[in-house]
Amino acid sequence: MGKYLMGLDNGGTVTKCGIYSLDGQEICVASKEPKLFTPKPDFTEREGAEVLAVNYEVIREALKLAEEEVGMRPEQIACIGLTGYGNGICLVDNKGTLTRNAIVSTDDRGTEMVAYYREKGIEKEVYNYTRQTMWSAMVSSLLSWLCRYEREVVESSAYVLGIKDYIRYHLTGEFQMEFTEASSSGLMNVTTHRFESEVFRLLEIPQCEVLMPEIVGCDEVSGYITEEAARKTGLSVGTPVAGGCFDVDGAMLASGILDEQTLCMVAGTWSINEYLSPEWNWGYRKTTNSVSLSYLPGYYLVEESTPTSASNLAWFVEEFIKVDRKDCSQEELYAYCNEAAQRIKPEESEVIFVPYLFSSATHPDGKGSFLNLAGSHTREHLIRAIYEGVVFSSARHVKMLKAGNREFALARLSGGLTKSEVWTQMMSDVLNLPVEVIKVEELSALGAAMCGGVAAGIFENYREAIEKMVEVEKCYEPNPEVSEIYKRKFARYEQALRAIDYFCEEALL
Repeated sequence: MGKYLMGLDNGGTVTKCGIYSLDGQEICVASKEPKLFTPKPDFTEREGAEVLAVNYEVIREALKLAEEEVGMRPEQIACIGLTGYGNGICLVDNKGTLTRNAIVSTDDRGTEMVAYYREKGIEKEVYNYTRQTMWSAMVSSLLSWLCRYEREVVESSAYVLGIKDYIRYHLTGEFQMEFTEASSSGLMNVTTHRFESEVFRLLEIPQCEVLMPEIVGCDEVSGYITEEAARKTGLSVGTPVAGGCFDVDGAMLASGILDEQTLCMVAGTWSINEYLSPEWNWGYRKTTNSVSLSYLPGYYLVEESTPTSASNLAWFVEEFIKVDRKDCSQEELYAYCNEAAQRIKPEESEVIFVPYLFSSATHPDGKGSFLNLAGSHTREHLIRAIYEGVVFSSARHVKMLKAGNREFALARLSGGLTKSEVWTQMMSDVLNLPVEVIKVEELSALGAAMCGGVAAGIFENYREAIEKMVEVEKCYEPNPEVSEIYKRKFARYEQALRAIDYFCEEALL
């Protein structure tokens, strides 16, 4: 019997389970969206029992689909890799039960703690160990907030876990946090690769160091499917589970990246832009780049990301296009958007869209906006502006990644944006770079599965896993003339961002 690999991805929006052949063919993907609770403005949480139920369900569904598609049996799964949104926090007791709802990585309650540590100069001291500036949903920020406002919950907890590590325990009975997640937590010394006592002391939460679990490598076996997990999922008892990786690492690995010159971009809910580097040559607050340890030994993952991507178009479709096209399918609605964006040439519209509907990439209070509107503009002009604004947001992130005269030879792009050839070509033209699209859609799940392939000894290393499992579907080449037009329009977009900053500051007066 042939072997297969499974990748389980607990994303910020959807939980997905993919099954892959050893040559990278996506046999099937099962998905379901767990409920997201907002108990207060800017708080985002999930209930633990439902998170588990959704994971069990998508695993069962994927196994069923794989059996129908290729006759696969559960015992043919050679290894399972885990991935998911990074940061957020799961506090559990010694039986793996959440002591409060899981906090998702879109949560903003930690902003208060970030401001406190920054004002006191503590963040700068912590940076010497973590090489990361703090942000609201970072493990360190959330743990500090919980110690301040929910001390009894922290005191009743036995472990701090990431979302995939919470699932890991319920599959294997092992309390562990994988390597890339640990390095992005704001609590690890990236030189020693261990949680740092001095960081806990500086953050004034020394009592929390004992809550940190063992760290497991991305391509190491972290445990095996238990009898209880087998009953709930349909998996075979004893199936190995790999450490896996942070979803941004999974997407980069599944994009086939092992070098410094290839840019990895994911354009879905978030605009994720990243590359590999053998060094951290950034001083404190010299850049907003996030730097964490990557899946590739000896390399850091340097990232610029904000939720300023394709979800902006999803909002416009739902609120302003679907209303008079209620009988259209989602595919038809987005096909209309592609046609509309293509009908307006880039030089024919000066409408600027700032894609800050869900978060800002500049001023923390910045909101989305259209600028330069005139009575002659139509819905088509607005759609074109949204396409451009989303791409310009990615381009701004890439510009920040290129600080220090860094250049990229190629970009590999994934996410919902790649379903639109118009949008993907626009990305190539704006960046003035060749843009390649990977054949498989669920890249993070594939990357996790590839970690599993190395952990199970199917592949000797990541290079072999990439050679066997990663396939480029299409390459988009930039049009030099159009790139020149977008160069000018991008400068106007950056002016719009400064106007947003000014408006926010004035509003505070």
